[in-house]
Amino acid sequence: MMMINSEILGSSEHEQRKVHAERFAVLKGQLEDEGVNVESLVQELMALEIEVPSWALGTGGTRFGRFPIGGEPADLYQKIEDVALLKKLTASVSSISLHIPWDIPKDSKAILDLLNEHGLRIDSVNSNTFQDYGDPAASYKFGSLCHTDAGVRRKAIDHNI
Repeated sequence: MMMINSEILGSSEHEQRKVHAERFAVLKGQLEDEGVNVESLVQELMALEIEVPSWALGTGGTRFGRFPIGGEPADLYQKIEDVALLKKLTASVSSISLHIPWDIPKDSKAILDLLNEHGLRIDSVNSNTFQDYGDPAASYKFGSLCHTDAGVRRKAIDHNI
């Protein structure tokens, strides 16, 4: 399996830089002719920060469960490494959003160290209140935090707490 690394990124970037510059110059001219302040627009785009949800790095899941395939990250460490690569590729990725219970850290300090190593942070945590865990009396099939059944709502609230 070929891994994307800095050497491959550098080679590809070098090959595409001239073509990109030529195409950008044409686009910049067209936009400026229409009254767009391109430099301001570029600055806004450069300031854009993207948070990558951890479940976007693989097949994710549904209320029916997870159905993983080969090549996706197997744990939170690998997800952080994948987000770090996205940061290198885009220069816009700043954080990862975790999904509980799939991303519960076994070693919080090691996770924090890895995040710091890559200049990333966790900005949000999403709870799984769409997948049932063997309790048919309190199913999330028809909702969770806003379910019409008080017992299901209580289960979802307890899960989030």
